[in-house]
Amino acid sequence: MKLLLVPALLALFPAASFAGVEQAAGKAAALVAAEPAGTERLFSASFFRQISRKQLNAVFSGLYAAHGAVSDTVLMSSGPFTGHFFFDTVSGWRIPVALSLDQNSGLIDGIFFSPAYRLDPVLAEVKERFSALPGRKALLIMRLGKAPEPLEALNPDEELAAGPAYRLYLLGAILKERLSWEKIVKLRDSDRSAPPGPLNRWPEGSPLTVHTLAALTLAEGDDTASDALLRALGRRSVEYDLTALGHSVPGLLEPFLKTSEALRLQASTGEALKYLNLPRDERYGFLDGLAGEPLTATAFTRGALGLDKIGWDASPADLCRLMAFFSGRDDKPALELLELGRPPVRAPEGYLYAGGGGGAYPGLYSAVWLLRNAGAKQFCLAAVWNDEERDLRAASFLGPLRSALEALSAD
Repeated sequence: MKLLLVPALLALFPAASFAGVEQAAGKAAALVAAEPAGTERLFSASFFRQISRKQLNAVFSGLYAAHGAVSDTVLMSSGPFTGHFFFDTVSGWRIPVALSLDQNSGLIDGIFFSPAYRLDPVLAEVKERFSALPGRKALLIMRLGKAPEPLEALNPDEELAAGPAYRLYLLGAILKERLSWEKIVKLRDSDRSAPPGPLNRWPEGSPLTVHTLAALTLAEGDDTASDALLRALGRRSVEYDLTALGHSVPGLLEPFLKTSEALRLQASTGEALKYLNLPRDERYGFLDGLAGEPLTATAFTRGALGLDKIGWDASPADLCRLMAFFSGRDDKPALELLELGRPPVRAPEGYLYAGGGGGAYPGLYSAVWLLRNAGAKQFCLAAVWNDEERDLRAASFLGPLRSALEALSAD
């Protein structure tokens, strides 16, 4: 049996995890069996003053008879002596569980089971299909709102090369920095990056609003627009905002690279090695010196140093925290721009709202959506796939995500 730890999502899952409560939950999950054994070693004496050992065993055996053995224990939140979990069973049921520990003995002195409900078999199949992908992969499907709940998760905390998803952090930083949508940013030659997008051909000094730059960044994947936007925001400001935007390891994105910088580093293994061997604080000056090098690359490449060395790393949990940030801010222009984002799969008809981002570079796919279905339920769907060795098959990544989007629209 495995204990699946789903990370804190901003205010959604605010508590850190505590090992004693997690261990107790795992042992309690093992008691869901035809013949429970060992309840007297797990529960406190005060607990058995309220219920007999025979009655408690009957509760666990009854859960087993109705729903089967527990396969995953999903942590929702925990404190030093309390925890809320889901017990997911082999037959596709989810049992919400709350438990508390005696502060002196560390034994369980309270446990409460809410009614079980069926997990979505389509989402379970999506997780299995992701599990079968080669390379490194991670997935998080969760319901947002007042009672947030992870529906399926596979390596949700794993930091992977997320490529084009970096653009969403620029949108979030606009809100954190309270940058006016109408602010004029004049295009500089130093902003020019490679295609796609029209701005790398526009004359220096062209006046553009922050809103226009964000729209080109999200809707067109215009790297020149994103580099101009990063300059307007300030690299250090974006880095400072990453924690508030939900990134759990913001140091992975420091320095927060311009696309032109990433392209120049990927084009020269020697320059990339110099950069990577520098202390983090010295990398900023190195990047300034790199700006004079010709920009000959026209697309991102897999590179010789590994996908996660040069670029932008994020986990599905990071990306869902970012979607929760946008949902909580409820900023109309930002949500409209997020709808222009380009996840690699279009959400099917029927959603009241669907926004997000992501895309593909050689060796990686990333995708994240903020969704509100016809029943007004909100969801985050996030996935990242990296493979250093093989060319990725688009259908292998996009097919399961299409299934998940269809399932969530009908939830």
